[in-house]
Amino acid sequence: MEMEIAEKNDNPLLHRQEVQIVIRHEKMGTPKRKEVIQNLSEQLKARKDLIVIDHLKNKYGKTETQGYAKIYANAEALNRIETKPSIARQKPSEKKPPKAKKTKKEKKDKEETEPVEEATQEATTEEVPQKKTAEEKTPVKEEKSE
Repeated sequence: MEMEIAEKNDNPLLHRQEVQIVIRHEKMGTPKRKEVIQNLSEQLKARKDLIVIDHLKNKYGKTETQGYAKIYANAEALNRIETKPSIARQKPSEKKPPKAKKTKKEKKDKEETEPVEEATQEATTEEVPQKKTAEEKTPVKEEKSE
């Protein structure tokens, strides 16, 4: 992966540098954000946590990716300007381990035990006498209209 900085602008109002990059990747796929951040931090001698990759775009069939990155001067400026989703996108994802798939036998055993549990729950609710409300105790007299 060969990265070239096409354009570099300093933005003192927002306390950041804005960088247009071109990445050539002949025998690789589109580079990951993590790899680009690593490479940018080495080239520009900036901290990795202060670099935000706005976008990485490549065209179908080409081995060239164009991107836009922002390098902030401090964490306060980064948190003040960037949105929470864009900051979260820069952090490496913490993947949860996949759940073990249940076999057909385990599913069948579970289905057999569930109806038994439901039947016991129904029996316990029927045994408890329910109190009648005031409306149920007093009969309602209908008035005849003439």
